[in-house]
Amino acid sequence: MRRAGFTLIELLVVIAIIAILAAILFPVFSKAREKARQASCLSNLKQYGLAAMMYAQDYDDTMVPTYIYEPTGPATGCGNLTGWFHLLEPYVKNNQIRVCPSGHHTCVWNTPLSYGVNSLVMYRPLAVITNPADLIHIFEMPYYLEIWDPDTYADYGTAGGYVAKRHNDGFNASFCDGHAKWIKNSKHSMWYPG
Repeated sequence: MRRAGFTLIELLVVIAIIAILAAILFPVFSKAREKARQASCLSNLKQYGLAAMMYAQDYDDTMVPTYIYEPTGPATGCGNLTGWFHLLEPYVKNNQIRVCPSGHHTCVWNTPLSYGVNSLVMYRPLAVITNPADLIHIFEMPYYLEIWDPDTYADYGTAGGYVAKRHNDGFNASFCDGHAKWIKNSKHSMWYPG
């Protein structure tokens, strides 16, 4: 009488098939996870973009400044710096949007932050910005607060170090009209007010 069960060869074939399927599916799952992080990061930047528009409405149609320096006393030389992300806090009411879900951030004034700003548009009246839908305002950064010289420090520039291409070899950015999108490569015109 023969015993019912798997032979060693049948068991090895099943294990090999499972291993092949896993090798095929794990990269797909990894890409899907990264797409979800990209979408969450894009949502963070969309919220910052809308918060910046609300800030501008409250401050005579002027874009949020990169930071505000507040002296603490007469002739002391010391003071407090309040960054743009602190100035937008009343409009977002969620400090978790400061950090990209991919987990990459730096600490700016003891605050974890994954996003930087285009200093060329900060503290400008909205009326002088002729291309708000094409002008980058807030973007993903690896380790700094602002870009003041895009020809050197934006992703198309010579150093290219202040734009973090974290998501599928591109980066998320919020524009001066409040919308946000993923960008593979930026152009010179996307950084300079027209």
